Amino acid sequence: MTTLTERQRVAIILVLLGTSVFLTYYFHAILMLGTVFSHFFYIPIILTALWWEKRSILVAVFLGALVVVSSLLYRPEDLTLNDYARALMFVVVAFVVASLSEQLKGREHEVKKQRDLMQRYLDVAGVLFVVINADHTVRLVNRHGCELLGYREDELVGKDWFATVVPETSREARRQVFDAAMAEGVARAGRRENPVVTRSGSELVLAWEDTVLAGDDGRPIAMIGSGADITDRIRAEEALRGAHDEANLYLDIMTHDINNANAVTLGYADLLVEMLEGKEREMVRKLRGGVSRSIGIIQNVSTIRRLHSQETSVRPIDLDAVIRAEIVHHPDAGIVYEGTPVWVTADDLLPEVFANLIGNAVKYGEPGVEVRIRVEERDGAAEISVEDTGPGVPDAIKPTLFTRFRRGTNARSGKGLGLYITRMLIERYGGRIRVGDRVPGYPERGAAFRFTLPRCGLPWEPRPPMGQALIARP
Repeated sequence: MTTLTERQRVAIILVLLGTSVFLTYYFHAILMLGTVFSHFFYIPIILTALWWEKRSILVAVFLGALVVVSSLLYRPEDLTLNDYARALMFVVVAFVVASLSEQLKGREHEVKKQRDLMQRYLDVAGVLFVVINADHTVRLVNRHGCELLGYREDELVGKDWFATVVPETSREARRQVFDAAMAEGVARAGRRENPVVTRSGSELVLAWEDTVLAGDDGRPIAMIGSGADITDRIRAEEALRGAHDEANLYLDIMTHDINNANAVTLGYADLLVEMLEGKEREMVRKLRGGVSRSIGIIQNVSTIRRLHSQETSVRPIDLDAVIRAEIVHHPDAGIVYEGTPVWVTADDLLPEVFANLIGNAVKYGEPGVEVRIRVEERDGAAEISVEDTGPGVPDAIKPTLFTRFRRGTNARSGKGLGLYITRMLIERYGGRIRVGDRVPGYPERGAAFRFTLPRCGLPWEPRPPMGQALIARP
């Protein structure tokens, strides 16, 4: 609606006052009537009260005096108390309307002050804020939102939000979601990614959240939405995923080819061990050991990659089956395990834990080393210990044994990744691992690796007992 200027308002009041003077003259001097059509006089009084508050009293006094003076001049015999009462009523109406107008303007000023304050808060926010009416039109948008979308505020306010800034491919679906939220009075919970189109035609992705705004009667009247620009982050994540996939492709090719080459090398090394004797045979055995270490390194790298890529998800795992399967890989070792029926929460990488712990005990222990595996159920967790009768772990090394690339003191110690991977896996499952002495206070009598895994309550199916060759050294 067009707002009148001060000059236009003054002109209107002057015209109305002139008309009032003419009507008074016309009724008294021309028609020779004792009364004047004074209802018209309330129009300039009320308009003056609305526009200039208390100045309307002056207009009321002027019009009241006009009625009384005109009666005295033209019809003094008809001047009655009613004329004075009418003049007084002009003043009363002017005072009442002026007071109400003053209060109304005070409230409007306070509302405008609060609205301006809220607008300043929204303008300094680093995200887009918008209020969308139930008819899809924009009621309010902050400065950052205008800058982000490339529009001026007056180019967005009153426009259809979906037709203006929502991509055509998702426009109808977004409208339906909006209308459903307005009908139910509840917006969709959580943050989601919503694309928008700027004035230049480029598409941005916003991390979007909204809530329904209700009126005084509790009925939904609008939706308040906020969106942070995450376009650069999305593009960076896509580029990172592409680079990650490409790196994994190269790693898969390299792993496959190296494993094939190692398999061929091991095959020839085994043939040479059978054919040669003396120093030549020992040299081939060392060659075979080097190839085996290469296979172990590739296995460690693959395990770490799977661990970080979240390729596997935790689920109920039969711990007894995992331990039995790993014992089978060491047929010549003295491993004691009585078998315990328990299910734990882990994933397909759990065998790596026992492969590292049992493998280290067998590999780095003295000839004739014995390994004992115990499983106990306690407080919703399975407590597992892998103990050996080898040289043990010195106290000085224990605090850092599970850190990356930390090697033991044994001459045959590896590169320090096995125990690091073991700790990562156990902590991934929600457990903890520590190293101690098999005989407390005597590190030289063997090590004891103890860790926990969270239990799950699935039923356990009994298995046939393990053969004697798997639980005692032949």
